[in-house]
Amino acid sequence: MVMYRGVILLALLSSASYAEECIVERDSTVESEQGEFNYIDETHATLSNTVIEWSETIDMTIGEWLGHKDDNCIDCTAESPNITDTSLKNKVRSADAFFQNRKYLNETDDVFIRVRTGGFFQSKGSEDYEFKLRAQVPFSKSKKHLKIFINDVTIDNADNILKEDEKDTPNIGINYFAPEKHGINSRYAVGFSGIDPFVSARYNMPFQTDNWLIDPVQLFQYSLDDKFEEETDIYFDRQFKEMSLFRLQLHRKTQEDVDGMDYALSVQYYWSSKDKTGLGVSQSFFGNTKYPYLVDENSVNPQIKTFGGIHNYLTEFTWRQNIWRKWFYFEVRPSVNFHKQYEYEANYAVRIFFDFYFGRYN
Repeated sequence: MVMYRGVILLALLSSASYAEECIVERDSTVESEQGEFNYIDETHATLSNTVIEWSETIDMTIGEWLGHKDDNCIDCTAESPNITDTSLKNKVRSADAFFQNRKYLNETDDVFIRVRTGGFFQSKGSEDYEFKLRAQVPFSKSKKHLKIFINDVTIDNADNILKEDEKDTPNIGINYFAPEKHGINSRYAVGFSGIDPFVSARYNMPFQTDNWLIDPVQLFQYSLDDKFEEETDIYFDRQFKEMSLFRLQLHRKTQEDVDGMDYALSVQYYWSSKDKTGLGVSQSFFGNTKYPYLVDENSVNPQIKTFGGIHNYLTEFTWRQNIWRKWFYFEVRPSVNFHKQYEYEANYAVRIFFDFYFGRYN
């Protein structure tokens, strides 16, 4: 019952925002006369300009330290010669940017601060409310290649930045993007998760064959807390219609302190009827060679056993819309999953959130 009350509350907030958008569009002269709208726009513009100016100031300073000038970055946006179909490549990037997925956040050159607020509700398990901040500050003049990042700072984990032995901690650090060699893009990062330092290396080599854009990605990371981990993702992208994108994603991952190997298969399809609205559907399968689970969870002495195989089946729908202002997005993701934790019984869920952007973004 709590789940449904939460969903209704967030749905009402979304409806109110969308209705307000419609009213404003019907009478733009009324909007110009309302001081509160002007105040919101001016405040957002001021904050966005501050983010951009701060980024450019640091960018120029680091560039001077490194002895690089602006014209040293002529080839900073040069594309891989292996990709010949620019329409397909741009469509893939456009879909990734609109849906703000992990691949886009790892590769973007946008300068922005994103504030996300919303909730997650499910029929099995407890609900969860979120308020997260994520920042991307790339420095293009500094030989293209430096980008400060702040990942998923929340109200709950902000106090964990300077604490040890905390699993829920934000990541803060800087990325270095090495020049492309032999069609391989390389990114190296150093940073802190709490007070635990980490280093990572990410490599990808996109190429095209027939109508498919294929992008294999390999990540290595070592930290004092989680030790060594590595993962592989391979993306197979194809455009069937002008406003659609089909993606097949293969995933595997190993961690030094975790038994077994994670693996996953995801089939995704995105389409858009207009620039401000995107729809998506995905079917995913998650497995592990040594997945731990509790036996007789409700007993006095529950036992932990391992399972090799698929432990979760997830079907998810996504509706994302740019509402009211170009920097304000609403997204809802209804889903159903069948997890071994719940003996493969249907777990219905919905995630609803709002994104607010400041800076220069897609």
